[in-house]
Amino acid sequence: MIAVLVILAASLSYSQSAIAQSAQSSYSVNLTYLTVQLSFPSQVMPGDSVGVNIQATAKQNVASLALAAQIYYSDGVNLHELASSTFNSNSMSSGGSFSKQIQFTVPQDAPRTSLVATLTENVKTAYVNYYYYPAYNYSYYPNCYYDHHNAYYCQYNYTSPYCYYDSYYGYNCQYSYMAYPSYTYATTTDTGLAPLSYIKATTPEYVVLQSQYQSLQQQLAQSQAQNQQFQTQNQQLHTQIQQLQQDLQNSQNTNSQKETTISNLNQQLNATQGVNRTLETATVGLIVIVIVLVAITAFLYGGRNRAQSSIPPYPPQTQPTSKSETQPQP
Repeated sequence: MIAVLVILAASLSYSQSAIAQSAQSSYSVNLTYLTVQLSFPSQVMPGDSVGVNIQATAKQNVASLALAAQIYYSDGVNLHELASSTFNSNSMSSGGSFSKQIQFTVPQDAPRTSLVATLTENVKTAYVNYYYYPAYNYSYYPNCYYDHHNAYYCQYNYTSPYCYYDSYYGYNCQYSYMAYPSYTYATTTDTGLAPLSYIKATTPEYVVLQSQYQSLQQQLAQSQAQNQQFQTQNQQLHTQIQQLQQDLQNSQNTNSQKETTISNLNQQLNATQGVNRTLETATVGLIVIVIVLVAITAFLYGGRNRAQSSIPPYPPQTQPTSKSETQPQP
């Protein structure tokens, strides 16, 4: 989902940057008497202010001209005019040119399509006709000039020679005639089309993609919030794990101390048991000795009693009658 969102965002930003950096394009329209060069931006967006530059160059001399330009766009059913402009000139020589710029704003509801310009020239041309008659007074300073139809001729006013220039015979001098030109005018009209900027408006596909983009943005925001929660929980669990590990280490240290104490107590118990066994052995030995002593004592006492019982008792003593009788018998 995140990858799709990144791709959509990149495509949208790329399209917007491409429009913002749209290069200038040009298109040339070749009419009968004019060559028209149009310069315009390659792409525009609805609501943009657009300028179209028009430069027209005359192919030959014209007596007068009018160039009309209209800019349209189509919604698939009808044409809608956005701007129009007209250039007028009384005369223009071959190679002469003029420039004009048309400014307009693309409507907000314009569809995705191309702008189109129509160019219409309305040109009046003059054809010169010369009429000659004899002249008898000669002058060496003719009045030669171009008239407002760009026709060159010389006028002697009743003098000769008469020098002039026309499109068929070139430069000529007549020495025996006077000439006055007359003009025949012709009007022609020609129209051409020129494609202009491409309106990069939203399409149904773009609207769907934009909706998907917004939906994915919301999902991404929710995923980021959940990810933040998970990270917080993960941090808490990590802290708890560290605490449990510390408690486990403390318990292991306590158990180790207890095991050491138990080992010491076992050693003391073993020593005590050894002492007890020694004491038990000594006690048994003492008891045996006591019993033997008692037996010996009893035996000796019994033998003495038997010996005493076998000796006769002493006879009763009598009082001595005389001094000699009082001496005891040995």
